[in-house]
Amino acid sequence: MQDAAGIANNGPIRKKNPKDLRNIIITLVLVLFLLSSIPAVTCAEDELLLNGTGIFLTTGESWSFDQGYQLRVKSVNPANDRVWVELSLNGEILHEGILGEGESLVYSHNREILNITMDTIYTSPSGELVTFKPVYQYLDPALPEPEVHEDTEDNQSQDDIADDQSEDNSRSIPGFGILIASIVLTTVTYYFARKERDQK
Repeated sequence: MQDAAGIANNGPIRKKNPKDLRNIIITLVLVLFLLSSIPAVTCAEDELLLNGTGIFLTTGESWSFDQGYQLRVKSVNPANDRVWVELSLNGEILHEGILGEGESLVYSHNREILNITMDTIYTSPSGELVTFKPVYQYLDPALPEPEVHEDTEDNQSQDDIADDQSEDNSRSIPGFGILIASIVLTTVTYYFARKERDQK
């Protein structure tokens, strides 16, 4: 009675075909190309619209954030270092509250959107100035993305701008990379299948 190793060694030995190796390499290259065309998942840092900046408001003033959010200082009590604030979205009040120095207003909608810390109240004969810092705003996925405002005094020519826009448009088309990779994969597969058929 032979052992399993003896049976395995008596089987037919298949010679490595250079065509098989070439096909494996081509397949790996195409798979890597396909994977590189799929857009990466964005992380929270990419969705950060305000990164710890400071804002300054007087009583009655408002600060407009991206995506339609607005912070308004309704009143200030400098004796107690307290500020009455109102947070709204496109005119609809989301939150009202009173903040002391170092206290934060955090607004979440399925995840954190705004984190605003009241820093200091400055008093003068003309009124009070309230500083909020740090202020963080994260992208709200339920709302349209904010528009990017380009500097109008850009030194690039109109042709360069048009080229950049066409590149951005091609990258923003959903599935564009997958479509291109599929076309390339189909073309290469057809080419090698036909070449192999012609050699027979």
